[in-house]
Amino acid sequence: MELKDRIIKEASLLFFNNGIKSMTMSDIANELGISKRTLYEVFRDKEELLEKCVNAHMEKTDEEINELVNNSEDVIDTLMRIYAKHLNNMRNVHKTITHDLRKYHANIYKKIECKQKEDTHVFMPLMKKGVDQGLIRDDINFEILIWLLKSQFKALMDGDFIPTDKYSINEFIRAIILNFIRGIATPLGNEKINKIVSALKVEA
Repeated sequence: MELKDRIIKEASLLFFNNGIKSMTMSDIANELGISKRTLYEVFRDKEELLEKCVNAHMEKTDEEINELVNNSEDVIDTLMRIYAKHLNNMRNVHKTITHDLRKYHANIYKKIECKQKEDTHVFMPLMKKGVDQGLIRDDINFEILIWLLKSQFKALMDGDFIPTDKYSINEFIRAIILNFIRGIATPLGNEKINKIVSALKVEA
């Protein structure tokens, strides 16, 4: 693995696990076992490094979702696999990530928001496919529901309003996604959800 790719991979974990503001370039260099000078030779500053980390994360997420869509049995299976992947990805994300991005790295935060708007249209064909399969209800405005789902996640990541001292982030994610999938599913779709939840021992 090239040094640049290694730095992006390991710095991404450091940002996600510890928050962005708390991680300095010196901290990152020390964690990677390289000199700060070497780090600055590869990346101009923390802003550039963070942007590359965010880009790599978004590209990886797109690849994972495309793979899940292509290899899943049906739309319910796809949505449940995406849910499981999202839950796994969120386990170690530091609660200050969104705050740090919005306050200290506004340009990168705006780029993420633009990507989220684009992603809304990616899920529309998936929803329509689910309707054709008899697994997703046909009386729903999917664009509105997808925006509502995104809004809930945005509120969750902002952290100030949600009582994360009482309930874990994972508990909120389970409630948000499972209720979303159950709400848009037909009776046949909910039967499949119950089977998957039972098989995966996912808390519903």
